[in-house]
Amino acid sequence: MVMSWDGFWKMIWEEREWVFSGIGITVLTTVWVIVKSVWKKKPVDKTGTHEKIKKNSENTISGGQNIVGNNNNITHNDNSNVNTVIGSGNVTGSGNNVTNNYYYANNDTEERDKSWFSERFDILLANLNQARRFGEKEYTVEYVSSLIGLKNVDELKVYLTQSKEPDDEFKRKFVNVFGVNEEWMVYNRGEFAFAPNLSFSGNNPMDILRTEDIKSIDKFILVVGDVAGSRMACVIRKKGDLCYELYPKFFTLNSCVGGAGTRNLVELYRFIREADRIKKLDAITYKATEEQMTQLMKGAFSPKMIELFEVARGFIEDFLCISDTDINRNQRHWDEEFISVQKIIAANIKEYDEINQKNDLEIISKKLKNEEIEEAQSVDIDMFDHSTTFFSYRFGKAFPGVRGIMEYDNPKECVERLGILLKNPLSGKKLRGPIWWFRGSSNLDIGKFEKVSEDKFLIDGDEIKVKRIVVYSSPEYYKKFVYVETVPEEPTGLYEHNEEFIEQWKREYGYYNEEYAVYQGNKIKRTEYDDGAAVIDGKVVDLNGKAELRIRYITPYNFVICAQFNPINNNDYDNKMVVFLNGILQGKNTVEDIVKFVDLMPRDRRDLC
Repeated sequence: MVMSWDGFWKMIWEEREWVFSGIGITVLTTVWVIVKSVWKKKPVDKTGTHEKIKKNSENTISGGQNIVGNNNNITHNDNSNVNTVIGSGNVTGSGNNVTNNYYYANNDTEERDKSWFSERFDILLANLNQARRFGEKEYTVEYVSSLIGLKNVDELKVYLTQSKEPDDEFKRKFVNVFGVNEEWMVYNRGEFAFAPNLSFSGNNPMDILRTEDIKSIDKFILVVGDVAGSRMACVIRKKGDLCYELYPKFFTLNSCVGGAGTRNLVELYRFIREADRIKKLDAITYKATEEQMTQLMKGAFSPKMIELFEVARGFIEDFLCISDTDINRNQRHWDEEFISVQKIIAANIKEYDEINQKNDLEIISKKLKNEEIEEAQSVDIDMFDHSTTFFSYRFGKAFPGVRGIMEYDNPKECVERLGILLKNPLSGKKLRGPIWWFRGSSNLDIGKFEKVSEDKFLIDGDEIKVKRIVVYSSPEYYKKFVYVETVPEEPTGLYEHNEEFIEQWKREYGYYNEEYAVYQGNKIKRTEYDDGAAVIDGKVVDLNGKAELRIRYITPYNFVICAQFNPINNNDYDNKMVVFLNGILQGKNTVEDIVKFVDLMPRDRRDLC
C-alpha cells in the first residue's frame, strides 16, 4: 500500500512525542538537509512525456524512451563522471542508461579569461622573434595578422583578448604561413611549436626529390653537426619567405658505416648533387652544435633560426668534388673525417648512379615539367675552380692595368665598370656564387647585377646610386676587392620618417634604409608586398607574386665586393670592418686603412690550391 503525503504528515503529528526525542531530531535534521539540497538544484524541465536532462556536456539515454516509476535508482560515480539510471522495472526498455561525461581541462571548471589559442600565439610570437635575422622586422600582432592575410588586425585580436577560441581553419593559417606544427597549433597537443609536420620514415634522402612537389619548394637548406658523437646532416625545406620545415631525420654523414650506412651516405651525396643541379639547394650550409641539432629535431625553435648559426663556408662546393685531386686539395683545410667520407663516396658513387640515376632523373624532370632548368653557360666562369682566381680574372677585365689603389668618382664610369665585373653568369658548373658583397656580418653572394640608369644599378634587390668606387689590385691576387660608396636617395614617400630616429639608427648601424616593392611601376609598402596585395589608385590589387622587393638607402652607405674566399670576407674580421666602413662615412677613416688591414691577413685556407 502506498501512503499519501497527507497521510505521512498526519502520522508524524499523531506520533509527535518521538519527534522531540534524540532520534527524531536527528531524522528531521537529515530530512531538512536533503530537502534543502534538492531545492537548491535547478528543477528538471519536463516537456510532454520526455524528460530533458541538462548537464555541462553530452547526456545520452541509451536504448530508452520515458523514465517511469517512482523508485528509480540514480547513482553518481565521482571518479568516472557517469550518472546512471538503473532499475529494470522503472525505465521503459531493456538495459537503459543515462550517462553524463564531463570534460574539464586540468579539472578547471571556471571560465577561462583567455583562449588556449592566445597562449599558443604568445609562444609562437616568441619563437618567430627569436629566429629574426639582423635588421629583420619585429613580429608583432599587427605584422603577423598581415602576414597571414587578415584584412584587419581585430580579426586576430579578438582571439587574443577574449576566451573565444578560433576555428581550425583559422589556426591552420599559421601552419601554412610559418610552418608551425599542426598538432600543436590546431589541437593543442605536443610540447614544441615547431615539431616537424613532415613525415619521413626511411633513411634515403633521395626520397625527398622522388616524392616531393619540387616546384613548390624554394630551396633545400643543409645543416650539419654532431649527434651522439657522429657527424650527421638534416634537411630543411623553405617554401616562401617565412615557411621553414624540417624533415625529421638525421642523415648519415660519417665514415663509421657498414653496408646500409654506405648506401645512405652515398644517397645523401646524390641528393645534394641533384638538388644543386636543379638550383634548389641553398648556397649556404649551416653548422650546429650537438645541442642545437637535438633541439632543432625536437622543434624547440623555428627551423628559420638556423640562419643565425655558424656558416660552414665552402662545404657544398668542396663536398661535391670527389676526384683524387680534389680530395687531396681538401686535406689541407678539412678534417680527417670529411676526407674519409669523401673517399667512401668516391669508391661507391658509380655503382649507385648506375642503379638509380636514369630513373631518378626521369622522376625529377617529370616533376619539374615545363620549369626550365638553367644550365650554366660554358663561358668564362667555367674555366675556374676557385672564387679568387675567377674574381681576379673579372677584376682585370673591368679594371685593366690597375695596380695598387685606384679611385673612380664618375658615377657613369663606375656603373659601366661594375657591369663588366658582375656580368652574367654569376654562377657556373664548378663555382656557385663566387662573388660576394659584405658589410660586416651582413653579406651574401651576388646573383644579379642590373643597370638602372647612368648612375644607378641593382645588386639583387638593393638600389645603389653610386657616388664613387675604390678598387684595390693587391700583389696577392686573392686579396683584390672593390669598395663602393653611395649617394643618399630621396625617400620613397611611402613612410613617415622621424629624423631623430634616423640619426640614432645611423649612430648605431652606420646607415638607414627603406624596404619597399615595385609592381608595374608603382611603389608599394613592404607590408603590402608581404600580404600579396596592395591599394593602387584607390583599388585593391592582387600582386600575383609579381612585385619585386627593393631596398633604398636614404643615408650614405658603403660596402665591399670581393671573392667568396677573399680573407677579408671572414667572420673573424666583421667587427673591425664595420668600424672602418662607418669611419669612412664619418670622415674618420679611409679605404687605405682597409688596404693595410687586408695586407696583414693570412690567406683563407679554403682557397688554397
